Amino acid sequence: MPRDTKSGTARRSPKPRKPATIVGIPGTSKSKAELFRRLRRAFEAPPDVSETPERTRERYIDAIDSVADYLESIGADAVWVERFDELSEALEGLLEGGLPPILQPAIPKFDHVRAGAP
Repeated sequence: MPRDTKSGTARRSPKPRKPATIVGIPGTSKSKAELFRRLRRAFEAPPDVSETPERTRERYIDAIDSVADYLESIGADAVWVERFDELSEALEGLLEGGLPPILQPAIPKFDHVRAGAP
């Protein structure tokens, strides 16, 4: 799935990656180290940068993308990766002023019995 790069966050390449198995195969610890490096970068704010709601969302987008990349690199189910991508894209939609359906609040169902209706 192609990714938007205008928000300035790190994006995955749309090209497929060679899956790796999890136990004992070279590259797995490298993938984990890359995940930790990217999560550290996403969540550890430089002291001279003021935090805003937009910047906080960008951090979560970066972290979610990092997890998706890690899952993809270890050969996890593609559906899992797609779900993380969907969440990331929904948060990007907020940055652009939209309210993606996945982030819209649920409308509470009116309970006629509790409200005293016959």
